Amino acid sequence: MYAEEYLALVRECRDEEKMFQFLKEDKPGVAVELAKSKNVSPRILDILTRHVAITVRHEVAKNPLTPVETLKRLSSDKDMLVRDYARRTLKLVEPTLS
Repeated sequence: MYAEEYLALVRECRDEEKMFQFLKEDKPGVAVELAKSKNVSPRILDILTRHVAITVRHEVAKNPLTPVETLKRLSSDKDMLVRDYARRTLKLVEPTLS
């Protein structure tokens, strides 16, 4: 299977256990695809906030499926862009918080 086909499977996955399997395989691009997926579970997004790759945390902070508590935590992240993305997403998902 080609990398693009594999990442398409990751992107379209709706099964949280399968998402965990993808993460354990630790193939390039998987964490980013899960972080920006429209099917990802809140639990996976929370786990991805601890990913070493900053681009993964950027995508988690931009994802409107990220739980409000997780976004609040990310709004204090050490990375300026993560903080900014998290605050913008919070305004979108919880406009009364701004």
